[in-house]
Amino acid sequence: MVNTKQAISTKFERILVCVQFIWYFRTIIRIKRSHVSIMSQKILLWALLSCASLSSWAVDPFTVELYQTSCNICHAEGVGGAPKSFDSSVWVERLAKGKDVLLNNAIAGYKGMPPLGMCSDCTQEDLVDLIDYMSTEQAK
Repeated sequence: MVNTKQAISTKFERILVCVQFIWYFRTIIRIKRSHVSIMSQKILLWALLSCASLSSWAVDPFTVELYQTSCNICHAEGVGGAPKSFDSSVWVERLAKGKDVLLNNAIAGYKGMPPLGMCSDCTQEDLVDLIDYMSTEQAK
């Protein structure tokens, strides 16, 4: 099982790579000033967009493991009225209520779902990551 420290380390490494990209291309732009090539501009834009969309990167393996060991039991087939994983049409109405409501429901339990689901060790961040993961169109 992947521990929380490893998950945090992975997220930190992603952010560090983005900062390194931006710093590198910022230096190039400072050196060349008015002679910045189109390629450098495109690479810088790519780096900025990549950093702005960190959530679109591959799902953290820790989240996938939590899903498999805890949420999959009910959400894979929609047991007991649970919204089916990776079916965005059933999540639209729930997501419209706001992630705070979904998080509170996951923490306190909702209808047939026990408090914290089947993940008694999950943190609030873990639960948010799991909600984001299950509500995507398909597993990443």
